[in-house]
Amino acid sequence: MRIIFFILLSFFLLFSNAFALKCDKCHRDDKSLDKIFQERGVKNRQELFDKLRKGQKAKLHQHLTDIDINEAAEQMKLR
Repeated sequence: MRIIFFILLSFFLLFSNAFALKCDKCHRDDKSLDKIFQERGVKNRQELFDKLRKGQKAKLHQHLTDIDINEAAEQMKLR
């Protein structure tokens, strides 16, 4: 029974890490999403989409899908 528990636990941990935001790979510490959103004044999803698609760093973020951006917006509790 313990083995099944640990297998399930490890599966959920691995699954959640694999599904973690792509943003978290680069945006850590000084470049955290919280700080960037505050500095840039991002207050809603549309502003986030505009900054990532048309902003200065658009080329760096071109690999992000709309789903990825929506997940980031949900994590940051943007409307």
